[in-house]
Amino acid sequence: MLVSISKLSKSIGDKKLFTNVDFGISEGEKVAIVGINGSGKSTFLRALLGREEIDSGQIVKSNHLKISILEQNPIFSPDERIIDHIYNGENKIVKLLKKYELVCEALGNGSDTAEEDYTEITQEMDRLSAWDYEKQVKSILKELGVDHLERKMSNLSGGMLKKVELAKALIDESNLLILDEPTNHLDVKSILWLEEYLSNLNSAVLLITHDRYFLDRVVGKILEFSNGNYYLYSGNYSEYLSLKVAREETLYKQEEKAKQFLKQEMKWLKRQPKARTTKQKARIDRASALQNREKPPEQKELELSVAAKRQGKTILELHNIQKSFGERKIIRDFTYHFKAKERLGIIGANGIGKSTLLNIMAGKISPDFGFLKPGINTKIGYFDQNNQDLPLDRNVLEYIKDVAGEMIETESGEKITAAKMLERFLFDGKLQYTPIAKLSGGEKRRLYLVQILMTGPNFLILDEPTNDLDIQTLSILESFLEEFPGTVVTVSHDRYFLDRVAEGLILFRNSGTLDLYVGTFSSFLEEEGMDWEKGNIDKEQEEQLTTNEKNKPEIPRHSSPSKDQKKIQKIESEITSLESKKANLQKEMELVSEDFVKLAELTKELSKLEEEILYKLSEWETLHPG
Repeated sequence: MLVSISKLSKSIGDKKLFTNVDFGISEGEKVAIVGINGSGKSTFLRALLGREEIDSGQIVKSNHLKISILEQNPIFSPDERIIDHIYNGENKIVKLLKKYELVCEALGNGSDTAEEDYTEITQEMDRLSAWDYEKQVKSILKELGVDHLERKMSNLSGGMLKKVELAKALIDESNLLILDEPTNHLDVKSILWLEEYLSNLNSAVLLITHDRYFLDRVVGKILEFSNGNYYLYSGNYSEYLSLKVAREETLYKQEEKAKQFLKQEMKWLKRQPKARTTKQKARIDRASALQNREKPPEQKELELSVAAKRQGKTILELHNIQKSFGERKIIRDFTYHFKAKERLGIIGANGIGKSTLLNIMAGKISPDFGFLKPGINTKIGYFDQNNQDLPLDRNVLEYIKDVAGEMIETESGEKITAAKMLERFLFDGKLQYTPIAKLSGGEKRRLYLVQILMTGPNFLILDEPTNDLDIQTLSILESFLEEFPGTVVTVSHDRYFLDRVAEGLILFRNSGTLDLYVGTFSSFLEEEGMDWEKGNIDKEQEEQLTTNEKNKPEIPRHSSPSKDQKKIQKIESEITSLESKKANLQKEMELVSEDFVKLAELTKELSKLEEEILYKLSEWETLHPG
């Protein structure tokens, strides 16, 4: 056991974050912490690290515990180089590797004294058997795309800062790795590599992430914080969902039985005379205890049914858009006409120009060449990465009233107050009067999202919407986007999110050329693999493409009709088989309704079947010509 936690409790004001948490982390365990924003996940991590005072309880750490942390907000001096930041650990070998890198750099620059230093350091590397470790470090840096180690930290993009900080955490010698949102700002290739790396890592891992594919493939235990309580589940994300559903169904049944019993007792008490026997007194006490019992919290759900203006015939047209920064061409002659209710994802490496395209579409920056033609009825809602419009000195309710007024109209035509709408978005009465500056990062993102949706857009532009949002909010946002009556364009590295909300993709190639693909993100990766970004066209092809396609709209790439027809037939057969299995499973569940253990197993199996059916239906809809 590396860490043992007993009866840990923490409140902020009168809000309970967690109570009497009993929890432990053993060597090699992979554990995730989940819960809605503001439930106490980051506070729990800080308490574990000794950075947050606790109200009560005990944290016992093993004498041989060594922790390595991925910091959300890394601290560094503006002039610090990548090499200085990465090799800043206390480990002897890490310090030696830094000297080795510096002397290699000096050798490359022709230093006269470097050769002697090199001999001395390599001998020390031999003595400490550091070469395997050096090879591992090189591999980590290469896989994460961290190069040019002499660069200043202050000059790095957000994505590169995250990669450098992650490399530092992985390089530090530890037996417990703590990662707070490790996939934020990482490209898909880096996320897949990190999944594989952590799965094979001997050290224990404790992480917070909203990436559900990542949770499914890396962790074996999940700690959930909810409404001041905690729940511990064994298994990955899929197993956690099944167990959570089974637990909540059991609580619901128990609560219904308690209500029924209480109702009968109250009837009996009203019929009895005032004089009470000891036995009657016991029944009164029992009824009183039931009345005062701690009831399971009601599961609040986000309701995102806001009114959206009807779209016109023209939605948004991009004509021959070009954009460069200095000598670097970001977008090369891109033409596209967005359609009503279209769902597109935009993918590409960090820094390649995805946010630039979104800013052009939103009218925040102008193209160097080409023009935009927005529809008369098109109203854009732009959810960017910065929450830049949030006034930190205002409270939540004041802010929403400023944006949307006292009353808000829902999609069904119902008119409700701003305060009531905020409650639907999990901002209760007390939180509504909290200054925005005091909200957690995730709560600010959620409020910013609410503000965008409540203005009634019919063309949503989402730039990395999954960053800092909890899984519950993401899941309901995905459901909302499926029903949203307008057009949605999303930049995201979250594979699960893109698979649910995008029916096609705009692909950024390294040359500034943008391609289109019809289908899900997962199907695209299966076809092209993770090295698709390396498909750079040469100068001659590039010039030919510009000449031939200059005044022509892009045509979505797809496989041949005959190949599609075969795929459709195969998927239809698979769906029929899965539906048959589902029907048989539901019959079996009816027969064992009193056997809780068996019912939980079948519920888990049914959940997996339904996910598979939904995935196959999504594929079928993408390929079906009708």
